[in-house]
Amino acid sequence: MAAPPLGRLVLALAQGVGRLQCPPAPTNGTPGPPHYFPERFSASTFFWTLAALLVISAAAFQGLLLLLPPLPPSMPTEGLGPGCRVGAPGVEEEAEGEASPLQEPPFQVAGTTPGRDPEAQRLLSARSACLLGLLAVTNALTNGVLPAVQSFSCLPYGRLAYHLAVVLGSAANPLACFLAMGVLCRSLAGLGGFSLLGLLFGGYLMALAILSPCPPLVGTAAGMVFVVLSWVLCLGLFSYVKVAASSLLHGGGRPALLAVGVAIQVGSLLGAVAMFPPTSIYHVFRSGKDCVDLCGP
Repeated sequence: MAAPPLGRLVLALAQGVGRLQCPPAPTNGTPGPPHYFPERFSASTFFWTLAALLVISAAAFQGLLLLLPPLPPSMPTEGLGPGCRVGAPGVEEEAEGEASPLQEPPFQVAGTTPGRDPEAQRLLSARSACLLGLLAVTNALTNGVLPAVQSFSCLPYGRLAYHLAVVLGSAANPLACFLAMGVLCRSLAGLGGFSLLGLLFGGYLMALAILSPCPPLVGTAAGMVFVVLSWVLCLGLFSYVKVAASSLLHGGGRPALLAVGVAIQVGSLLGAVAMFPPTSIYHVFRSGKDCVDLCGP
């Protein structure tokens, strides 16, 4: 599922959108307009290549389904849990113990719920509330707050910095999902630490947007590297927290999944509504202009 997004990002980097060259600064008068370089290939080529990647991905999935060995007709499958596999004795128990957190436990498939004491139930409710809060906050930031200031924080360092921040920041999402499939943090304190680290990078990006068009290290290679790296790490950390929190809440069944969806949508809505007045009404953030130095004396 992550192959088409990663392929799209590689194509976007290879296309080279937004490349420009500033004319020599005149001694008197205003500088001339910047010279924009054409893309290496057209938009139609970009979309046709994406369509070909989707077809190849669909064919690959279909091939994997055809390569699956058929189940023996004598083996009943109704009573097997989602983590059980047909094979030698003892394999079922091992597969069930190593079931993915994205799979429902066997007791939910069978329609029964194990008995839990009230104290454990209270602890589970508090943990679930914290995970839902993390989901709401991270989605508010990644779907509402940070996208609203991305251009203001990146464009003072040049169009190349903005292009790299958008493309590589988008690449951090599928990579974080891959990481969560192999290394899943189940500790609430660990997820909270990742969220605080993401907030640190997000605060730095928000400060750059507020100081636009004259943020620190503007016009230097170090400033461009810092802003691009901050966007990649910020979005990657928040993506990992969202995947891990959703995976841990999956064990609660349909009510937990419904709560996850509500937290994601409500957080995204609150983030977008919160950023509408400062960006569209009060114009708190200011953007720079290509080949125009707005930070000079």
